[in-house]
This record gives sequence, C-alpha cells and structure tokens, in this order.
Amino acid sequence: MAFWLTPSEISELDRKTISSGTPGLVLMERAGQAVAEIVNRMTSPVDGSVVVYAGPGNNGGDGFVAARFLLQKGYRVIVRPSFGSSSKISEDCRVNMESYVFAGGIISYEPQVTASVAVDALLGVGFTGNLRGGTLDLAVECSGLNVPVIAVDMPTGVDGLTGQCDRSAIKAEVTVTFAAPKLGLLLPPGCSLCGSLILEDIGIHVPQNNMRRVMTKQYARTLLPDRPVDSYKGTFGKVLVLAGSERMPGAPQMAAMGALRSGCGLVEMCVPLPASPAIAGRIPETLCTYFLPGDVTSLPDPNDYSVVVIGPGMGMTASTERILRYILGSWKIPVVLDADALNVIDSAIADMLRSYPGEAVMTPHPGELKRLTGCGDDLNARYAAAEKTAKALRCSVLLKGKPSLVFSEDGSRTTIPVGNHGLATGGSGDILAGMVAGLMAQGNNGIEALSLAAYVHGLSADILAGEISARSIIPTDVAGSIGKAIAMIEDGKYDSLLGGNPYWTQG
Repeated sequence: MAFWLTPSEISELDRKTISSGTPGLVLMERAGQAVAEIVNRMTSPVDGSVVVYAGPGNNGGDGFVAARFLLQKGYRVIVRPSFGSSSKISEDCRVNMESYVFAGGIISYEPQVTASVAVDALLGVGFTGNLRGGTLDLAVECSGLNVPVIAVDMPTGVDGLTGQCDRSAIKAEVTVTFAAPKLGLLLPPGCSLCGSLILEDIGIHVPQNNMRRVMTKQYARTLLPDRPVDSYKGTFGKVLVLAGSERMPGAPQMAAMGALRSGCGLVEMCVPLPASPAIAGRIPETLCTYFLPGDVTSLPDPNDYSVVVIGPGMGMTASTERILRYILGSWKIPVVLDADALNVIDSAIADMLRSYPGEAVMTPHPGELKRLTGCGDDLNARYAAAEKTAKALRCSVLLKGKPSLVFSEDGSRTTIPVGNHGLATGGSGDILAGMVAGLMAQGNNGIEALSLAAYVHGLSADILAGEISARSIIPTDVAGSIGKAIAMIEDGKYDSLLGGNPYWTQG
C-alpha cells in the first residue's frame, strides 16, 4: 500500500530526511540509479543511444546520475541541458553534472534528432503554469523524437498537485516517482501522460494516511484469497447473479464471467423468465435459473449462496425496485449493488440499505452516482458525494472512473491507479461487479473485494492495451485477461508497478 502526497508535502519530507542525516546527494544517487535500472529493463546498450533532458534543479541532478550509471553500463549517452554553462543550478545538480562529465559523459547544446530512449529530467513536482524558454524547447524536442520516454518523478509539464498539463507536456512511457505517488500523477489529465507508474523507495519515510491509500501490486497480492491444496468448489463460495432482461441478456453473463475469473467456486445466474432462452446455456460453467418479473416468491433461497450481485441489465422497472426492496428487507447475505439496483434507490430503499444486516457494497459510475446523489460533474464533487454516500448508507462504495476510488463507511479511501479508456464501454462494469462478488464469496470483505477487483480489472485492461489498441477493448476481452493480471500479481515481479501497461520491460 502506498499513500499519495502533494508536492509541498513531499518537499517537506525530503527536507526532514536530509536534516535527519541522509544527504541530498545520497537520495539523488538512489533516484538516478532507479531510473537507470528502468532504462536498462526497456533497452540494452547495443540498441542505440539514450538522451537525457536535464533541468537546473534536483530533478536534473537525478537525470545526471542516471546518465552516469547508463554510461558505466556501456550505453551511448548524451545529456541535453535546459540551462547554459553560466546558469544558476542547484548545488547537488552541479555536483552530479561534474561527476557525469568526469566519467566521460557528453553534454550537448545541439538539437538531438535520434535516440532509442529519452529520459525526461527537466522539471520535478513543483511545476505549475506554462512551460517556457529552454524547457519548452526541449520538451517539444523530446516529444518529437517519437521514442519511449522515462519521466523522472513527474512528466515535464504536468502539475504535481492538480494534474493539469501544459499543451506541450511530455507524454511518458514510464514515470519513475519516488517515495510516494504525487497527487497530480493520479488525476486526469496528468494520469494520461505518466504511462506505467513506478514507485521507488529512496529512503524517505512516508507516514500512513488511510485517507490517501493507493493500491500497489504488492498490496494486491496480500488481498488474494488463499487457495488451499485440498480445496473443492464449495471452498470458494457460490455467487448468485440476479440480473438481466430481454433487452440486456448479456449483462448477467458478463457478471458471471467476472465472478468465475475471480476464482469463486460456483456461479448461478437467476434471470427474468422472458430473458431465460437468450441466456441459459451460454456459459457452460454456470447454472441458470429464472424468476418471474416482480414476483419475489420466485426468487431462490438466499441460504444457498455466499453473496448476491443484483442490478446489471435489469432495467429501471417496478420489478427491479420490488425485488431490491424484498432482498434488503428479508435477506442477510452480502450484496453487491450495481447498475439498475442503484438507479431505483429512493429514500425508503436507502433506509433499508442502512439497516441491512449483511455487508453491502455498491459500484456506481459517475452517471449513477449523480442520479443517486445529485452531485456535480467535477471530481471533487463526485468524491465528496461518494464519501458521503458510504457514510450515510453504511456501505462501501467503488466510484468507477480514472482513477477509480473506493470509499468506506469510516471515511477512508483507496485510489486505484490502473485502467484506461478501453474500459469506457457498456458491460465493463458488469464484469467488475461479478469480480467483486466472486472475491467476497471467497472471503474478502467489501473494501478488500472492491479494491482488489478494481485493481485487477484495470490491470487487465492495461495488459490488453499493450497487445491491442485500447480503443478496441471490449468487456469479454477484459474477462479473458483477468487471469494474466492475477498471474502478474502472484509472481511478485516488479512490485514497484502501481499501474499502466506492464509490458514495457524486456526482463
């Protein structure tokens, strides 16, 4: 688990670390070495040259350290500084520039036209406003190389606090950030420019703050349910998918696929009788029963199931409302409320949800949250509404988006830094709701299931984006990639990966 910080907060922690006895040059050495190692994973000395774009501050100093390490590994390295020989630069940056030159490194003031990889060390977390002067010129040059870019701490031109971007901001393939994710890396549009987000520990202690949790691959692994060697299908729970309609027969099937791919033991779809012919038998690994629309006596016995996911594709109908009221008033098993189960919530249903004896979670997208709460469209309004809803209804809330956030009843929140625009298509949420239910069936509590499911779901899409165009991703692709995402979490490699396409590495 990581915890995000603002630029001013990370600067203060950096200052405290130095005053406590760790020299700034040591922190810079660690940061630059980490960047060099990422470059070394992406390419090799025989593949071509590396150009490092360096600014006059400590970010540029990190770049000079990286350049020196790469030079020692046999890379052809050129540093393009945004400052002149008589310019004022930070003392630590000057020390590492001189060390790089002493090691045989080249500093060039001539435009660079070719490279295999570029390192963006022009500006750090303190950037605000607009790019200017030599920094602007080099940012444009770097982008014009059309090669993979590794950004040091922040892509140049991205505001570390707000995520706002200059129109000439550099788009990175990988961003190596230190100590903690900076808020601007997690918010749009800045998150669209950071590529794969790598978190490296350089020796700065970051205090725990449950209002600022950020999912990591390492933490995701701790949330994966145990898989005993002597287990059988009953060990991993049974999910009931109460969903679908004649108009939307695919919704329960996608929720079922999400539950199955998450590792649960059994999945049963219970769908309206008129929709049953279009659904039954389509997924051979599932059971399929039916209910009569609006007839709560035709619903199955909840004691036969570990968890129920209700809502996908049911429609905003009187039948959906009646069934939801019945379940919240008489069942006790955990419930996952998604899609139309959210759309029919009124004040009376909200009161029932508040007093529901079982665990309840909900998975709204921004439109559903707006219908539920009347919140505005900006991010802060959404986040405040989701937090208020979790507290008021005594349930955990996954607000889907970029980034997705999980809000708990106690006020804590978790940011999910993975996922891409390929998930912005009908049915992606059905897969995710099924995954949440599948994990709860295996024993995860609501917060764990929401956080892990959202992380795996987003990572699945990021894996796909490395294989095909993200614009062509469809929900069944995501379901098919869940196993790859879970395997990536299980294998323990590259635990510093927070999010983004993980196939940038050769190793």
